[in-house]
Amino acid sequence: MNKWKRLFFILLAINFILAAGFVALVLLPGEQAQVKDASESEYGFQVTSTKESLAAFVNSYLNDKASNKLDYKVEIDDDVHVAGKIKAFSTSIDAFIAFEPTVKKNGDVELNVTKFSLGKLSIPISFVLNYMDSFYELPSFVHVHPGDKSIEVRLSEMPLTNGMYVKADKINLEKDEIEFSYYHPKQ
Repeated sequence: MNKWKRLFFILLAINFILAAGFVALVLLPGEQAQVKDASESEYGFQVTSTKESLAAFVNSYLNDKASNKLDYKVEIDDDVHVAGKIKAFSTSIDAFIAFEPTVKKNGDVELNVTKFSLGKLSIPISFVLNYMDSFYELPSFVHVHPGDKSIEVRLSEMPLTNGMYVKADKINLEKDEIEFSYYHPKQ
């Protein structure tokens, strides 16, 4: 075979190899974007409330979840107030505690205690919180911090049905702006 025929067949073979490679690359599946499984994502909705509605909800929740009927009431104005009676020495003593709520970055609520009194007697806040932490059976999502004079309500740990959880977005009692988000995992 002469030199030109040989070069022609080599060039033809190279063209076939390149064409076959091109067709193979076109027909092979390409990279696909990683799509998050929809069953693992969550959806949520935002709830806006007033001080009056939130107080009614909190009182209802506490009465439903309490192991014994509670003898106190939550009221909300520019602060959160809990007023009730404590049984001591075979008598009932009026008790009053005032909180200033703040929303933490993770959506939990911190209640900073501003005042506590039994009857007309004001009692040191850290002493009362230490006593509460030691002798009261509080829900698992409520954490008392006597040193900080605060009570932390970990809303994400609050037991709700169907895996739902809640986060506080905004609490401004002076302007009556209260916003929460409820989240539910898709199933």
